[in-house]
Amino acid sequence: MDPSGREDLSAFKIQSVRGVRDGDRLAAVALISDSSSILTLDLHFAIGSPTTLQSGSWIWSRPGRLLKGTASARTVTFLGGQDGPPSIGGAFDLTTSEGGVYQVNLPLTVLPRSFRPSTSSQQHP
Repeated sequence: MDPSGREDLSAFKIQSVRGVRDGDRLAAVALISDSSSILTLDLHFAIGSPTTLQSGSWIWSRPGRLLKGTASARTVTFLGGQDGPPSIGGAFDLTTSEGGVYQVNLPLTVLPRSFRPSTSSQQHP
C-alpha cells in the first residue's frame, strides 16, 4: 500500500512466504508481485514474548526501476513452531533511501518445512 495515494498497488498479491525457525530465530522471505514487478521481503525475527523483527530489508524490481530499503515492523504475529511449522504475519513499513514509505500487511502464513534461506552477504545479529 502506498500511504501517499500516488500509486495503485491493489493488483499486488502474495506469491509465497517461506522461512525456517532455528531456535529463537526465524528467517523468512516473502514474494509479492503484480503482473509486471516483484517485491521481495527478507525478514529476520527474534522469537520471544513478544516476537520482534530483528532486521529486515526489501527489493522491489519494477520495469525500468529498482527500489530497495529497510523494513520495520508495526506489528508481528508468531504462532507455533514447536510441534509443527511456524506461522508468521504482521504489518511492516518499507522505507526507501529517499525517505518514502510503503506499507505491507502480511497475513498470518504457515511456513513450509522444506525451505532453507540462502546465505547472503548481509549479516543478521
